[in-house]
Amino acid sequence: MEMTNDSGLRIAHVDTDEALGRDWPAYRQDADVIRVRDPEAADRPLLRKAGFAVKPSWLTWLAPVRASEEDFLGRLGRRARKNARHSLRTLRDRGVRVGVHPLDAPALDAFLVVYDAHMSRLRNGVPYAVGMREQFLEQADGYFLVRATDAEGVLIGGCVCALDTADSVVRIRFSAMAAEERNGQLVRAMYLMACQEARERGHRWLSLGSDPSLYGHVAQPGLFIFKSQFGCVPVPSQLLDPEDGSDEADLVVSLRALTDPSLVVAYDTERPTDPTKGESWMSAPPEDTAVLPVPLRMEILSAAGVPDPSLYTAAFLSRVDSRVIAP
Repeated sequence: MEMTNDSGLRIAHVDTDEALGRDWPAYRQDADVIRVRDPEAADRPLLRKAGFAVKPSWLTWLAPVRASEEDFLGRLGRRARKNARHSLRTLRDRGVRVGVHPLDAPALDAFLVVYDAHMSRLRNGVPYAVGMREQFLEQADGYFLVRATDAEGVLIGGCVCALDTADSVVRIRFSAMAAEERNGQLVRAMYLMACQEARERGHRWLSLGSDPSLYGHVAQPGLFIFKSQFGCVPVPSQLLDPEDGSDEADLVVSLRALTDPSLVVAYDTERPTDPTKGESWMSAPPEDTAVLPVPLRMEILSAAGVPDPSLYTAAFLSRVDSRVIAP
């Protein structure tokens, strides 16, 4: 057994034999998650039967940009569509301006000030983008910024967006907002602007970035809700880039370092992932955004009783299960 500590989350790394040979809930004083890296295909049914969730380590969120903003919004759920349009009207009434800007040093530095402050307010927030400043500037032609300013011209939010011509994707790498912008209105407007820029550049997809498949630690459950309601679907990251993630089997035994509830997005299939599926799936955006290249399910973890699963249900999930974690 190898123990690691990821921003307070205690992970016990074990092989399949050890994973199947111990009563892991008895170890919750020492570990929060029991993890098997890259389990063999033949071991996955056994791990599932023992309560492990076999899952991709990272998920990349994608949405087809469609032919127009109206077409994009029209494919959202009624409430999400209403929220997006209300956000645009409210920001316009406030005098907020959202636009696209080339990535240059002054604009990037202004964004990083907002971003650093934003990350300092997050639980387990790590300001990765600050350390990537020189890389961004060296590769500036492969990026653009979405900037949001208030009626006085003060920067209140922004996104660093990467151009991926090979896969025809605009990827929102990092986003940040001022402390008072908490209701989702500004981020919806910024993402719609990034989507419009992708459309104008002839890209087929918008990506809202990548998250760990365990929501409740670095990425919060609310982020899953927001991205799914924005019309995105989660795809195992290694389907897009074989070096960007892997598979793992997790058994959560303690919520000490996690939120209650926490969410696990796992495979709903006995077969291991096949990286060749991602290429054909991305070559033409599916008409139905609930279509995934690999079936996924969700497990809701809580010590306070089973929460309402409808809060986390999404059309692309094969099923939603719940599991009570002993405090």
